[in-house]
Amino acid sequence: MSDTVSPRIIKRLETTFSSGNLKYRGISSNLSASGLFVRTQHGLVPGSIVDVEIYLPDGRICRLRGTVRRTVKTGMSSLFKDGMGIELIEMDSTYKEFLKSIGSPDEEIQGAGPKSQQTEKSDDAGKERPQKRSDFMLLPCLSCGVHNRVPPDKPARALRCGKCGSLLDAGGK
Repeated sequence: MSDTVSPRIIKRLETTFSSGNLKYRGISSNLSASGLFVRTQHGLVPGSIVDVEIYLPDGRICRLRGTVRRTVKTGMSSLFKDGMGIELIEMDSTYKEFLKSIGSPDEEIQGAGPKSQQTEKSDDAGKERPQKRSDFMLLPCLSCGVHNRVPPDKPARALRCGKCGSLLDAGGK
């Protein structure tokens, strides 16, 4: 996740997520302006780009896009603690309104979304540290159809799909 941590709000809502042509179901575990955790038996590989739909109690649907940052597999399916942490890249106005309605700080919501290469003050001794890079390429996997987020300086021979592990075609990179 990003260097700044947004306040998390625990909210269990029906969720679907997809990557490529595959679509799965899950339950939101917590929500914030910068990310969410989805409980699911079908956690995707970290680095995967995922489209998420959250079904609100009033019938509205929030549409989000993010990057899987961590996947948890406990091996104890009865506890349903498996899932994945997703850093948000895009969020619609419905999600922003919903966060406001459940008590998320307004300044967190306004500043949400991907950050370019900037610096921000850290809590440790006022030092500045670089923000995470937002420049990347999206390469589709020819085997499973998942779009993979790849840093432009990564060697072409090391490009593998985050979902199925197949080699990616960098198209002359």
